[in-house]
This record gives sequence, C-alpha cells and structure tokens, in this order.
Amino acid sequence: MVGPMERLEANWPDGRDVLLVELIDWLWPSGASFEWFTAFIAADARHARDETIRSLATAMLAQRCASMTAWGPDCERVHLWFDDAYVTWPSHRTVRRWGRWRTTWSEEVPFLTTTDNEDESLASALWYAVHCAWPSDNDGYYGDSPPTLVALVEPPFREEVRELLLDLERLDREAEADEE
Repeated sequence: MVGPMERLEANWPDGRDVLLVELIDWLWPSGASFEWFTAFIAADARHARDETIRSLATAMLAQRCASMTAWGPDCERVHLWFDDAYVTWPSHRTVRRWGRWRTTWSEEVPFLTTTDNEDESLASALWYAVHCAWPSDNDGYYGDSPPTLVALVEPPFREEVRELLLDLERLDREAEADEE
C-alpha cells in the first residue's frame, strides 16, 4: 500500500516540483506519471525484505529515477539494492571484448547515482538530496525543467521531512548546525 502523495508548494529557487509520498510496504505509487526525478527515501529498512527493496528500485528505475539518497536504519542495504537493480536492468548488456567485461547502458536508464546517509542527521541527508543529488544534464535528458524531487518517507518521518521541504532556510540551518 502506498500512502498519500502530496505536491509541496514551496519557493524552490529552481522551480522544480516536489512530491512527498508516504512509503508504506515499500511500494511505488502506481499512478506516478513523471520521469527523471531525484528520490529521497527516509525509512527504517531493517524490516524490509531484500526482494521488496529491489522491487521498489526497479519500479523507480522504470520511471527514470536519476538519483536516490537513502537515510535511516539499514539504508546502506537500500543503496546496494538500488545499485543492483540498475546494474542488472534488462536492457543493459554486459559483453566481453578484448579480454575485459564491459557494460553498455541503455538509453532507457542511462544513469543512476545512489548514496546512503545512515550516520548523518535527517536534515543533513535531506539537504544533500535537495542540493546535490542529481546528475548533470549535459545530454539534455531533463528537457526544459529540472528533475522532480520525490521524498518517499515512512510515517514516523513524514512531518519532519514535510516541514523541512516547505522551509528551505530551516533545512539549510539545521544541516549546517549538524556539520559543526
């Protein structure tokens, strides 16, 4: 089950869309109709099965997730399953040429950056996802608009993430305070 999806209206300097999705049972919203997005996942992954995390990653890659930042207990495992889903994407091919293995990436999902932030505060990890976690658009994949930010959060983290995304100055202050 996927909880409610909310479009957050904030004064984003780059004008991009920001969606807050309540993550329940590690499912991707079936009605999501956007692509080329940055994802932030705030969840306790200790209770999630590997297959469930990988299934979420596969569904997000199908919508062209460009970057994923994970935060919370056992988020390193989330990071690794996203990497696995990307490397084994069906239209990617690994071939052996001149004695070396080489993977060719499909145009369908040409890149994915991933990171985990278990040792960071929620504010610091979210700040990274907001300000740093998307690849450059040198190849024109995003078109005329910056990628959407999708925050998938389990219920215990929902309100804190929502408040920080609605107040970027507060997000900046809290992330900076965590660095000191």
